[in-house]
Amino acid sequence: MICLTTSVGTRHVGSRMKCLTAAWTKTNQPLLCSSTSSTNHCNLKHSERLCHISLIGELRNCLCPPNNNNSTTFIRSYSTSTQQPTYSSKCLLGERDRFNAVMVDLTHEGNQQFIADNGYFGNILADSTSKWQKDGTIAIWIRVPIAHSRLIPVAASHGFSLHHTEGDHIYLSRWLLDCPSRLPAYANHQIGVSGFVLNEEKEEVLMIQDKHRIVRWKFPGGLSNFGEDIPDTVVREVWEETGIKTEFQSVLCFRQQHNMPWAFGISDIYVVCRLRPLNFDLNICKDELVDAKWTKVNELLKDPNHTHLTVRVAKLIQHGLKYGFDSVDISMEELPSVYKNTTYKLFHKPLPPSL
Repeated sequence: MICLTTSVGTRHVGSRMKCLTAAWTKTNQPLLCSSTSSTNHCNLKHSERLCHISLIGELRNCLCPPNNNNSTTFIRSYSTSTQQPTYSSKCLLGERDRFNAVMVDLTHEGNQQFIADNGYFGNILADSTSKWQKDGTIAIWIRVPIAHSRLIPVAASHGFSLHHTEGDHIYLSRWLLDCPSRLPAYANHQIGVSGFVLNEEKEEVLMIQDKHRIVRWKFPGGLSNFGEDIPDTVVREVWEETGIKTEFQSVLCFRQQHNMPWAFGISDIYVVCRLRPLNFDLNICKDELVDAKWTKVNELLKDPNHTHLTVRVAKLIQHGLKYGFDSVDISMEELPSVYKNTTYKLFHKPLPPSL
């Protein structure tokens, strides 16, 4: 039995419908129908295609009366087979954000019915785009799993472009308004950190020789992982490279540099933190380092091979040792965010106790 579900309820279909269904079954084609959906005939022979077109036309006339264009129609087929019911819909499922853009996730269960066939996906995408454009939607995002990357050229033919990748997913976007796109570019900065590990009693700092930059000694450090706070990054990197456990004290400074040649030309923010060592015995990572040592802070000012940044940070440390680190430290405080159940880290010069 075939049941038809419409916006006004469910009714049984008469004998004509049964005959059409029997004829349809002989074509071995999936049963998909809606008042606006298109059907892919590419895999059918010419004679089968004519029969296919005729049957789908009669099915639509039977199931989708011309005077009921405003109702949404779904066909659900029931049988003793284990195959899941096949549905048809007029529009991809998407989630609207606060900027009035729509995010379509092709891994969503409700969109699985549209991605098996390239042609069918293209038709549904065109219909969905047209609908959202009329609704005043400003942009559409599509999250495509890498397993279905064949759909990317289909979306590109409908005006979508690559935006970024994230793990095993590719994000596409299309700006819908008749003006230059205001969609933000993907992240164009990376965050690197280094630790000025200071033994205040001896006025010594921990320095390393990187395997890839043996010519210079530098502070230990590396890149932040996704979702990792700066203090956590610097403590982790120093431990991994040198075996020294530390405690975060403050941010001393940060550097911004553009067009990094070894980072695909993106920009780089490099944060130098002051750390207090909890042990002093070195155990270097031989995969990354050639050597590590404790060095007097004032020696960093005498060696011409050190970078301008290294020398400037050494001067900050000397000033802090002489006048107190409140004069150079940038402190960190965790504060509640405007986004529900989240916090952020705020870095600034320490405030007087009275404030």
